[in-house]
Formats: sequence, structure tokens, C-alpha cells
Amino acid sequence: MLSNRLKDEIEENLKKKKQTILFLNRRGYSSFVICRDCGYTAKCKNCNITLTYHKFENKLKCHYCGFEMSNLQFCPECNSKNIKYFGTGTQKLEDEVHKMFPNCSTIRMDIDTVTAKNSHETILNQFKNENIDILIGTQMVVKGHHFPNVTLVGVISADSSLNIEDYRATERTFQTLVQVAGRAGREKEKGRVIIQTYNPDSYAVLDSKEQNYDKFYDTEIGLRKVLKYPPFCDIILIKFAGTDLDEIVKYSNIFYRNLQKYINGSNGMVFKPVPAPIDKIKNKFRWRIIIKGKVNSSMLKAINMSFQGTENAKKTSITVDINPNNT
Repeated sequence: MLSNRLKDEIEENLKKKKQTILFLNRRGYSSFVICRDCGYTAKCKNCNITLTYHKFENKLKCHYCGFEMSNLQFCPECNSKNIKYFGTGTQKLEDEVHKMFPNCSTIRMDIDTVTAKNSHETILNQFKNENIDILIGTQMVVKGHHFPNVTLVGVISADSSLNIEDYRATERTFQTLVQVAGRAGREKEKGRVIIQTYNPDSYAVLDSKEQNYDKFYDTEIGLRKVLKYPPFCDIILIKFAGTDLDEIVKYSNIFYRNLQKYINGSNGMVFKPVPAPIDKIKNKFRWRIIIKGKVNSSMLKAINMSFQGTENAKKTSITVDINPNNT
């Protein structure tokens, strides 16, 4: 989990009695649990998503609906005990740090450690006032904190935000890397930032290294123009959710045919109804239609008219989201 370079830098910091922040935007111990004999993967009973292993509670948890269960001792499909853990989270990173540096002090800040009232401030104050060697955390450690003694920041996996199915993935990665880098060297001593990534040639990573917003903006805005993404068009998400999958498929196709009838090519592009990236959350199936075009009176009229024929949808909710914060 820690490259040789980052390991050496942490060692140097420990010798100098300086503090380090390690950023990994994934909580838990392992991202998924799998049987190595039959391939069974532990999934949430309410959502179509793998359960995350949390070692300290020895539980498997869903980060979408909150479902949790005891850790697997054997595979429920084939009874094999060959259960393995893959992926990584902040708990596993903390374990790894303790193995490498047994004498260092650490503190972890993620959703699992800040559930109690004022625990967020307590952890930050502990790190600052008690001069704890290493703070390990998710997005919470990125923004606005001032730690005079922090001279090293390590980003464990910049790719976790880079490879997300959202046109703003590079923008958010650049923003996060610049923000987390800003936690190091805020006083007299110069800060060092180590970014671990499988995409070292990504302009989001390279431009964050140079802290060059203008260069990043020029590349990003050029790509968005070519690909017709905001701000050069609007993205409209028509979301279908419900407990009856057949009904969702039926009414999403009716809506799609109506949109094709009322929106011509010059007005916008209508994409076929498909399952959402996570197609089931909290026992509700989720499908979507994406429209790329300009939101104006004729577009809104076309969308409103496309509801024709969906009046009898009893178990399906249809939501229109214009320029959603997360696609």
C-alpha cells in the first residue's frame, strides 16, 4: 500500500518529529470479500453492491443503506473456508502503517470514527495538540485544516476518484489533490507531497503537482467542448426507481419514445434507458435516461409532454434532475 518512496519519507518525518497525513478516500478494511474456490462475493441484500469488510468490528457493511452482517467464516455457496479480502480502506492502511512503523502513533478520521458528537473536532485537536505522528483519513482531512507541524502528505490512491463514471471525475480529482497537498508545509518548513497513482500521465495529476489551475482549466474546458459536456450543454437525468423492475423497464421505454418524438437532433441528444451504475439501492431498482442539450422552454415542454402514458405507473417514481451534482 505504501511505496518505497513514501515509506522512506514517513521514516524521515518520524526521525525529525514532524507529522504526516495519509489520504485514502475509502473507509473500511477491504472493498470486497470473495470465496477463492467458487467465486462467491458477499453482497448487500438490499443493494446491488459488494459489502465492505470492517476489521475492528469484524463485520461486513453496506455503505449505501447501512445493512451489516457478521463476517463470513465459510462460503454460504460451497462451504469453503478459502475466504479472501480484496481492495483496501483506511482501517487496512492503519494496520499497514503499524506493521511498518510499530513505534509511531496514529489517529484515523473517517465516517466510522466521527459518529459521536464533536468527535470530528476531538480527533483534529488530538492530532494537533498531542503531536500524533500520522493522521489517516478520507475526504474529511482534505479541506481547510491548518497543522503547523505537518510537512508530508501521502495520497494512497489518486485513481479512486479518477475512474468514476462522471464527467467531473478529473475536475474533482484535481481539486482534491490540490486541497490535500495544501495541508503540508503551511509554516516555515517546506512541505512534501507524494501521490501514488496508476495514471501518472493524467493531466489532473500532473497539473495538481504543478498547482497549475490555468493549465488544467484549458485542457478540461477543451475536452468538454469537444464532448459536449457542461458548460457547453446541460445534462438532464430522468430517473426511474421502484420495486417492480418490469414496470420500470416498461415506463422508461414509453418515456424514451416520447422524448424521441418531441426532441429533435438539433435540440438535444437522447440516450436509451439503461440501468444506473448501481442499479439497486435500498431494495429499489434504478434506471435512467440521459439527455444532453440546452435547457430552455421548448426542452422543458418536451420533457413534460413525455410523461404522457406513464400515468398508470403505480410502483415507479420518475424524477427529472437538471445538471445533477452527481451522475
